[in-house]
Amino acid sequence: MPFTLPPLSRRRFLGGSFAAVAGSFLTQRESFAGTETDPSSWIFFSDSHIAADQELVSRDAKMAANLEACVKQALSEHGTAAGVFLSGDCAYLDGKAEDYTTLAGLLKPMREAGLPLHLMMGNHDHRENFLASVNKPGLPSSVEHRVVGLVESPFINWFMLDSLDKTNKTPGLLGPEQRDWLEKSLDAHADKPAIIVVHHNVIPYVPGGEMNKAFEKSLIDSPDLLAILAPRKQVKACFYGHTHNWSVLRETSGIHLINLPPTAYVFKAGMPNGWVHASLRKDGMKLKLNCLDPAHPQNGAAADLAWR
Repeated sequence: MPFTLPPLSRRRFLGGSFAAVAGSFLTQRESFAGTETDPSSWIFFSDSHIAADQELVSRDAKMAANLEACVKQALSEHGTAAGVFLSGDCAYLDGKAEDYTTLAGLLKPMREAGLPLHLMMGNHDHRENFLASVNKPGLPSSVEHRVVGLVESPFINWFMLDSLDKTNKTPGLLGPEQRDWLEKSLDAHADKPAIIVVHHNVIPYVPGGEMNKAFEKSLIDSPDLLAILAPRKQVKACFYGHTHNWSVLRETSGIHLINLPPTAYVFKAGMPNGWVHASLRKDGMKLKLNCLDPAHPQNGAAADLAWR
């Protein structure tokens, strides 16, 4: 099931009731009182790389301070969002239990504001430490030893995948069991558009036919994933992180590939770090990049995506 840290305050959706969050720790189809929630509004973080020590600096970035700033920005601008996705590499290097304790503290203001947090595993995470640190060891899952699941909302079915293969090893892998679950779940929920959220970057083609080179630092079974997604026309987009880069591409089948920026550090000077906001509509969505540095030339960059 998706791993969701439930909100610590109660809200209600604008113009309707609370949508079911399948398999989460939220009460199913609960109506929130108080602060209103916009079901079309979603916040995306990626690659937070939080260590137990909030003062730790890596690649000239203080990761905890960066995430704290992103949380404050996001709540200030989109405090009525329906939820938040953190697409993996939640922890700094090898997913120590103490890292997740610090992470939970930094994310607490979002929960206090009533936002559910949907967390995924990246290659710097440790699945067992993560679950134990939030007192949910043995979390039931549709795929054994994976944190996967479906989050339903009025506009979109969100499919959360777990691409963690080996902790602190770069490549990612879904594996046949998870791909089989995804295929069956997509077929069982074809009533509305579907969006995939995963940590590792999905490669839409093999440059020069050098398959090993192309996938050695990304999602190894990208071709198998795309073979599932392409013919299922309800699949409209895929969000991922991992590369610490911001980009929006369109795969040949028409699926949008959104590479999220890191909240932590960038790999190349001049690249943006920050977070992304998505505004959904029935036929597409609008994305906005929010840079930690408001003077960054890409701050406020927008992409208006139409569904295939």
